[in-house]
Amino acid sequence: MKTILHSVKCLFAAAAAMMLIPMQARAVDYHVSTPQQLQNALTLAESNGANNNIWITNGYYPGNFNYNTSSSYSLTILAETNVTNTQIILDGAGTGRDMNISCSGNANITVEGITFLRNCGSSTIGALRVETGAAAPILVENCLFLSPTNSSGMGLEIASGLNATVTNCTASGSTSGGGGTGISISGVTGTVNVQNCTINTNSAGGISVSGASLIATTGNIFTRNSGGEGGASFVASTITISSNSFIANNSGGAYCSASSSFTLTGNTFNGNGNSGVFGFGGVSCGNATTTLISGNVFSTNTSGSYGGGIFWDGYGPNPSSSFTMSNNTFIGNSSGGEGNAAAGGVACYGPGIVTVLNNMFIGNTLAGKNALNAGGGLSCSDQNGDSISICGNTFIGNSSGTFGGGAYCFSPGNTATVSMNTFLQNNATSGGGIYATGQTINLIDNLVLSNSQTSSSSQGAGIWVDATSNLFMINNTVSGNTAVGSGGGAAFEVTGTVELLNVYNNIIWGNTAIGNGGDVWLGGTGQMKVFDYNDVDSIYGVWDIAQNDIDLSPHFFNPIAGDYHTQRTSPCKGAGSISAPSLPATDLDGNPRVLSGLVDMGCYEFTTSVTHPADTNGVFFITPAEYSAYAAAWQNGLTWTNGPNPGPNPIPANYVTRAGYLMTNGGSYTNDGSAMPVNWKTNAP
Repeated sequence: MKTILHSVKCLFAAAAAMMLIPMQARAVDYHVSTPQQLQNALTLAESNGANNNIWITNGYYPGNFNYNTSSSYSLTILAETNVTNTQIILDGAGTGRDMNISCSGNANITVEGITFLRNCGSSTIGALRVETGAAAPILVENCLFLSPTNSSGMGLEIASGLNATVTNCTASGSTSGGGGTGISISGVTGTVNVQNCTINTNSAGGISVSGASLIATTGNIFTRNSGGEGGASFVASTITISSNSFIANNSGGAYCSASSSFTLTGNTFNGNGNSGVFGFGGVSCGNATTTLISGNVFSTNTSGSYGGGIFWDGYGPNPSSSFTMSNNTFIGNSSGGEGNAAAGGVACYGPGIVTVLNNMFIGNTLAGKNALNAGGGLSCSDQNGDSISICGNTFIGNSSGTFGGGAYCFSPGNTATVSMNTFLQNNATSGGGIYATGQTINLIDNLVLSNSQTSSSSQGAGIWVDATSNLFMINNTVSGNTAVGSGGGAAFEVTGTVELLNVYNNIIWGNTAIGNGGDVWLGGTGQMKVFDYNDVDSIYGVWDIAQNDIDLSPHFFNPIAGDYHTQRTSPCKGAGSISAPSLPATDLDGNPRVLSGLVDMGCYEFTTSVTHPADTNGVFFITPAEYSAYAAAWQNGLTWTNGPNPGPNPIPANYVTRAGYLMTNGGSYTNDGSAMPVNWKTNAP
């Protein structure tokens, strides 16, 4: 009997031992349940000449586990079936890494579904470190990198490889102790993808990635990280950041340096801050040949120095060729203005063709600590002779302690175009709405209302402009602006003798100034200064030619409600010049500028012929089918070909509700020429 029992025990012992070795010669699977079994499996996998899978069951695994090989066989470490990542805990126990995976061959490395405690004894050591050959990929998926109280250690550390993907992971730092970076990736030469991860409360930066040719981050959350570059630091040839959230990170939301292209789309930056002299608030980007920033929201980010929302620096080893920023929203961002290129919302500084299109700037502020700082909402500065275009944006309630409450534009070597924008209730010491200086300045189809200028020794509540060569100020509406100094509506500074000023078809009326020129202030000589076909009341300064001007109430539809379209009875209707230089093709609404051979003064052309965008047949009747198609497009975030100008743009919600109102009231409607979309009135009794 004892012999039988002894034989049975030997069989059980042999079966248990078999758990640590391949099921057959050159087998790939290991199943482990203790720390020693895990290390045994790693050691055996180093030299067994096979691809290996190490399955870990639930449990606590203290130790410094190591895999070191020169082979090119793949290694996959993963949780047993039906075991979650919170049930498997690896702990370096304060003496080093939880796990080190080192392969000098081109081995594919995969780690899935495990918790790594960041208890490494040093903030420069990763709880999981992975390095492999220059032609091999790395995948880390569904892992947790967590910091016990008073512990130190990076979360994930990837040191080499061709491509690396980190997805559905969490890297949380300790709120006390030595801390460390959440995720550090360097030495990966191909593509780095970081997807759907949560990276928070790390004390040496949330994530740092450098050395890759392409970095792509999608759907991640970066919150309350500090030190390093704040939420994220990315350095690569090409960087794409989309649909991420950067929230309450200290030292800034994200620092990005791309040598080829940089794309930032659909992200949220909220409450990120950096009080340093060289700090930024939401995102810092630069060096890229091409930059595209689109569809992001920046709110309440703060910077001690440069851009509260964005700081873009086009100078560097790869001077930029283009910077495009469209359809973003900037609300309540601020900059302390310590740097030489600072702005409350966005600071664009450097060479390259700059295009700022269809953005919202609301309540951003810039402190006036440095005379070189400018721009409460936006600052665009280019000293290399490239063009700047600021088109279709809205600036509301921004402020600057120096120049350009809404926007500051500096283009000494080329053309700056400011067109089809709305400047409302912004303020600055000079240029409350817009401050523009450059070789050639185009101010076209802008609406400039209720801005203020706050210094008695300065000028320009609505507009301050200095064109060193040519100025074309055509078809703008400037009203209700107030100056403590001079030039309530617009101030024209002429600093030389060669300037050509062309001011045509504007309404500059109803502005006030404590100093000179309630509506217009002019200073300087120039070559030729023409002020023609404008509606204006109070002018200071002498123009070379000033004729065909009127001084009559423009008959705005409803200025109290913010509707500065002119009525059918307005003296500005048809009173502009069709021969004005640089006459725009459309007005601020996107309607044709020339109607029946006539041109109005101001930024709006009076018209009753434009139909609602939902009325695809253009017959002043909206059918249920047309409304349904329009509403479905709005619900899906689509653009509409004949939407609000400049378009096509995403469909505004108030256009959808107006279409529904017209459709449910019989479908038939008219256009009374007032502000869209309330201009479309139902014909129902």
